[in-house]
This record gives sequence, C-alpha cells and structure tokens, in this order.
Amino acid sequence: MHDYYQVLGVARNASPQLVKLAFEGKLKALADPAYAASPAERREEERLLREAVVTLTVPAKRGPYDAKLEAFEAEGPAARRPAWLVPAALASVVALAAGGMWVNHSREKERIRLEEARLAMEKETARRSAEAEDARIREAQARREEAVAVTRERSEQLRVQRERAEYERWRRNQEAQARYAESAQERQARNEIYARQREEERLRREEETRRRQAQYEVERQKQYLRSLELEEERARAARHESAQREAREREYQRMMEEQRQRMKEGR
Repeated sequence: MHDYYQVLGVARNASPQLVKLAFEGKLKALADPAYAASPAERREEERLLREAVVTLTVPAKRGPYDAKLEAFEAEGPAARRPAWLVPAALASVVALAAGGMWVNHSREKERIRLEEARLAMEKETARRSAEAEDARIREAQARREEAVAVTRERSEQLRVQRERAEYERWRRNQEAQARYAESAQERQARNEIYARQREEERLRREEETRRRQAQYEVERQKQYLRSLELEEERARAARHESAQREAREREYQRMMEEQRQRMKEGR
C-alpha cells in the first residue's frame, strides 16, 4: 500500500491547499528534463502523484484512506509479510546485498529529487507571495488614487457651492437695494392698500363674530326649549306613573276588600 503523504512529502495533517502545492511542485520537478528517470518511470510516478492528490484533497476519499493506512501500519511488517516471502528470505538478502550500491544510488537520486521538489515548491510559494504582495500594493495604490479623486471632486463641489452662495448673496443684495430705491409715493400707496385691506379684514372679522354670537344665541335658545320639552316630558311620565301606581293600589284595595267579604260570607 502506498503512503500518499510520503509520496507528496507532506504531513498527515496537511491541508488540501498544501497538498495541491506539493503536487504541483512534484509535477514540475518530474517534468524537468534534468530529472534522471525513464519515460516509464516518469509515467508511473506521475500516476502515483495524481492518485495521491485526488485521494488527499477529496474528504470523501481521504477519510477512508487514512483509516485504511492506519490499519495497514498497525499490522506491522510481520503481519503484512506474505507466506511465500519467508522461503525466499535468503535469496532476497543476497539480492539486496548485490544491489546495495544501486539502492544507495536510487536513494540519493530520490533525495535530490525531493530536494528539488521542495525548492521548486518554495520558489512557487515565494512567487505566489510576491504576486499577492504586488496585487495588494496595486489595490492600495488604486484605493489611494480613488481617495484622491474623491477628495478632488469634493473640493470642486465645495468651490462651486461657495461661488453659488456668493452669487445668491450678491443677487439678494441687489434686489434689496432695488426695493429700497422705490419711491416714497409707491411705498405710501402700498401702505394705504395694506391699511385698507387690514380695515376690511377687521370689519369682516367683526361681522363674523356678530354672526357667530347670533348663531350661538339661537342655539342656546333651542337648547333651552329642548330642556323645557324634556322637563315637561319627564313631568308627564311622572304623572302617568303616579296615576298607574294609584290605579294599582285601588285595584289592590278592591281585591283585598272582596277577599275580606268572601271570608265573612264563608263564616
């Protein structure tokens, strides 16, 4: 079972973004013409890298893979060793001894490749950081330019408003001087018109007051008459109720008299 974390050279808790960066660095190192590997080995390594990045960046795949990897590591080398491997142990030892130099050479190549991949990743990270810093600087410059433009526009608006206010003050002064320059006769005529209008308004208000007082007096007389009618109606109702009460009392006295008469006759 392949350890995709070792394949990409990242920690077990690496984020998907870090996994993608490691994959891009490994892929660039693998595409380098100076990389010492055959085309078949390159294809195999590229396939393994793509399997690793897909597995470690998709949460639905990464969880089961981590569980499977932990179970695989918990078994230990002896538990994972196939039965046919025990009889071939001596032959493997001989083969390993014979290829020891080749293994060391391969390990050195792998170390160099990993170092190149790490440097490429660091270079890519530095490049992206530089691009992000350039973008931030450009954005800050754009904001400063926008702020300067807004300030300039506001200053222009304030200047226009001041000029407009000064013109309005000058125009009002001119109109005031023109009004003050009118002749005394015209002012007297206007004053007479105003006085006549005020007198007419005063007479109209007095007439309105008299009319309202007369109307109020009429309403008061109507209310007084209505109160007399209500009082008379209450008196009639009282007399009617008194007559009915007297009639009921007479009827009651009659009935009592008849009852006493029947009692006497019964004796």
